[in-house]
Amino acid sequence: MWFAFWLVGYFLLMLPIYGLVLARLTPLTTRIGHQLNRLWGKLILFMGGIRVHVKGYYFPSEPCIIVANHRSYLDIPICYAIFPPRVAFLGKAELARIPLYGWTYRRLHVIVDRGDFHARTKSLLQVARKLKEGISVLIYPEGTTKHTLPLGKFYDGAFMMAKELNVPLLPLVISGSNDCLSADGRFLMQPGKITCIFHPLIFPDEETVESLRNKVYEWMKQTLVAYENRLTPIGHPV
Repeated sequence: MWFAFWLVGYFLLMLPIYGLVLARLTPLTTRIGHQLNRLWGKLILFMGGIRVHVKGYYFPSEPCIIVANHRSYLDIPICYAIFPPRVAFLGKAELARIPLYGWTYRRLHVIVDRGDFHARTKSLLQVARKLKEGISVLIYPEGTTKHTLPLGKFYDGAFMMAKELNVPLLPLVISGSNDCLSADGRFLMQPGKITCIFHPLIFPDEETVESLRNKVYEWMKQTLVAYENRLTPIGHPV
């Protein structure tokens, strides 16, 4: 009930402001829209008694593609909270159908419809447009929260885009979000500690899509296993 109140109540309260800001998209109104989402993310975490610790944080001045593991719906407000207001998400079409939030999502983020044969091309063009505007794009390569731990199978989309658009990848591991809000659909949130662990930028250069995917996957998997066994997170691959 508490989580639902802050999840829905914020957008009920702020919808008129979102409407005014996002009625006409410009670099300024887009930035304000992302800032409003960032405020919501911080509010959710604060009201839920959730502490986020960041290790190795680095956010480049030039736009990049951020890839993060995905275990909980809480990952979305976490990423809103830790990044500056110039990060858009690549999300599935179902998110755009959520009342209130869905409208703001369509205006600020990139929607991919997996049932659309031409979805990849459309998404690539939209991601390229965001990057050109100086906005980084965040993608959850597992595509869902419903997977085996510690890490689900990766889709190639994020790595294809990095290669085709020649932009660096910024890998991020989120540890502990599923303990604070499980992905079982019950939306039972509880206080706790979440750690976000960053990897230095990976440039596509001589890499293949497969090598990029494997490099990120292995680092994320090993970091999750090491960290959640209370060991020091391993270093990044060369």
